[in-house]
Amino acid sequence: MRRALILAGLLASAGVAGAANAQEVTAGGSIEARLGFGDNPYLRLGSLGTSGLAGGTLTGWLRRRTETSATSLTGVASVDQNFSHYGRPENYLASIEHQQTFSAKLSGSAQLRYQDSINPRDFTDLGGTNVDLLSIGQRSRTIAGSGTLQWTPTSRDSFYIGPQYSHTTYPSVALNNFDQYGVRGGYLRQINSKLRVGADLSYQKVDSRNIADSESYQGGLRLEYDFNAIWRFDGSVSLIRQRSDIGGSATTPGFTARFCGKYPRYRICVDGSRQSAGSGFGGLRTDNRVGVSVDYELSSRSRVNLTGVYDISQSSGVLSLPTQKFWEVSGGYARTISDRLSAGFSGRYQNRDYGSLVGTGSSSVTGYSATFDVVYKFGRLE
Repeated sequence: MRRALILAGLLASAGVAGAANAQEVTAGGSIEARLGFGDNPYLRLGSLGTSGLAGGTLTGWLRRRTETSATSLTGVASVDQNFSHYGRPENYLASIEHQQTFSAKLSGSAQLRYQDSINPRDFTDLGGTNVDLLSIGQRSRTIAGSGTLQWTPTSRDSFYIGPQYSHTTYPSVALNNFDQYGVRGGYLRQINSKLRVGADLSYQKVDSRNIADSESYQGGLRLEYDFNAIWRFDGSVSLIRQRSDIGGSATTPGFTARFCGKYPRYRICVDGSRQSAGSGFGGLRTDNRVGVSVDYELSSRSRVNLTGVYDISQSSGVLSLPTQKFWEVSGGYARTISDRLSAGFSGRYQNRDYGSLVGTGSSSVTGYSATFDVVYKFGRLE
């Protein structure tokens, strides 16, 4: 509760400061209440059994827009009370994003985020490299920041570069706290109305507290292609060079791919990646991921969504970390009752394979949840 009040105060203070100079300031949010049941939410070995649960999520946002800038502040506080076995997990997120146009050719953006959560959560970026499979079910606290500067000297050419930094701690378990920082840059060239090609380079370093440091270099080609007004592809292929002070070095291929289609009543995205990322067990890992998401509008008042994720995390020979596997299927149905009120159902099924972390017996565990959800929106409607 104390953290929720801090987030609310942060939103309020930012609103007072921004209102004086903004051309447009808007604020809003939502309150969600849920009731249901679940089993093994932390995906640990040896399920304790099914438990009923009741929970809620408070989300607030504040946005400020001018002719040359846009700032967004978001706060999330989520609590689930399990009736037996699994306690009361609390998860918090506060983030601020800013976009600025300096001139017709120069623009930039910056993001700052603080997250205190049990891995993974709904507001964790499942589409990126933030799902550290070795620390699933553990609480982590992360403060992260990044920025990007984009220069477009001509209508066909675009250069971008920006730093990133994160600090992650694990307050309740003996995992390895670490800092991760790096830089990414690249170039894109507009070939025609549908095709853009270019190069993408990045460097990142993991500064660990208890083990040797590690770093990675990545470089490759990038492609963006608009098939038509509905379908779009954005992807890259690269080589990843990882090095550890104690584990030697390794080279592995990497890629990113995202293929999305947006129709009047539904949207579908298929994406995959093979990237280098930090780990709470120390050092770098190679994260392999594929996912699909579908959002379908049944009518003007009801919609369904379905998401699937499959992830494999491995050390690529730099450190002797066991390979981990994780997959998840989630979905839901929501019906709009009024402009501000909606209700529906949601469910999630997860599986984690511990691999060689388990000496004997089955290394695979599952968890699931199903809830009835009610959401009320306040403030500005979007």
